[in-house]
Amino acid sequence: MLNRIAVLALACFVWAGALQAQEAGSASGKGTMERIVDPRTGQSEQVTFQPRHSFAYSGTVAGMKFTWLVLTDKEPPLKTWAAAKDRAEAQRLWCGTEKASFVSVQLDKDWKVYAYYLCPANGAVSTQMLSTFNGLDSVVLDFEVRDAKKLKGTLRTGDGACGNDEEMTYCTPTGDYTFDAPLVK
Repeated sequence: MLNRIAVLALACFVWAGALQAQEAGSASGKGTMERIVDPRTGQSEQVTFQPRHSFAYSGTVAGMKFTWLVLTDKEPPLKTWAAAKDRAEAQRLWCGTEKASFVSVQLDKDWKVYAYYLCPANGAVSTQMLSTFNGLDSVVLDFEVRDAKKLKGTLRTGDGACGNDEEMTYCTPTGDYTFDAPLVK
């Protein structure tokens, strides 16, 4: 009888851990992103982005392994997205229907930035590739923790590099965030 109780208790802990792994982590900071106001004229505006939630997930595209780090301003529906055939499309639709913004960094197998995606609460996702100006990358990730369970650290984004040889900063900063993101299934 005692063995059955121990097995039941262990099963509950494992089940609770699986559920916890499907909950978003935290994020903070402030940034801006461009939102197209009129596609016919190309008119756009800068909108503020302040993330509160974060998560990460891994997947394979064209035989290559990637990890995505996602920061959102509203609680993301992780279980729905996990069941979606195309997570990126599910996130884009959520951005438009829920008027929720997100930024997402796609990392290659060596944890280098592959692409940066932004959705300014309208369903229109823009993609930016990593660029380097005077030695300063347009997207800089620093990890405190990077393991099989979570990613924790900072994300900074911007345009151009200003300063001198000792210290380069963004001429136009566009994001300064912290995140504590569980790796979800």
